Amino acid sequence: MNRARAVVLLTAVFAGYASAAELEAPAISDSIEYRDIVGNNADPLAAALKQVGATSPGGDRFAASTRWQLRWNFRVEQHPGKSCELASAKTELDIHMTLPRWMPPKNASPVLVKRWNTFADALRKHEDGHRDIAIEAARVVTDRAAAALPEKDCATLKKRLGRVADDTLREYKDKESSYDVTTMHGQTQGATFQ
Repeated sequence: MNRARAVVLLTAVFAGYASAAELEAPAISDSIEYRDIVGNNADPLAAALKQVGATSPGGDRFAASTRWQLRWNFRVEQHPGKSCELASAKTELDIHMTLPRWMPPKNASPVLVKRWNTFADALRKHEDGHRDIAIEAARVVTDRAAAALPEKDCATLKKRLGRVADDTLREYKDKESSYDVTTMHGQTQGATFQ
């Protein structure tokens, strides 16, 4: 059998398994917690941001944060006389964003208000980038589970699917760290207020 024909047959086998499984779109639960700050000029606002911001595991303070938790459920089925295959794949994603919020007092200068709004928009854009990475991770877990070939027994398949999900989660946590390094935690996107 030539290589091109083997690839076509293998692709058909993968497609047959993927279409047999019930694949659900990620169930996403979003929440935003606002931390109010006060001030009528830049210095008190900058100081307030340091007080209400999130603290990283390394002790750094950031004006905002996005935390997410991904769960998955793979149902497998053993068919009599046949191998065990994926029957359904489902992911659930909880995303919690923490953002600062400033309600400008009446005496706040228009320049300060504009500066804050620019900062707040950039900060939200950065945090939405974290959210996008989490959503992509949830989708990729399902896609990779769907591509898994059947196993002789369901225990082996469940273990392999768990490893696929764990590896994907680690990969996307690494992508999230790289995103922070590349953007300098949003600074290159304009998320800095000093």
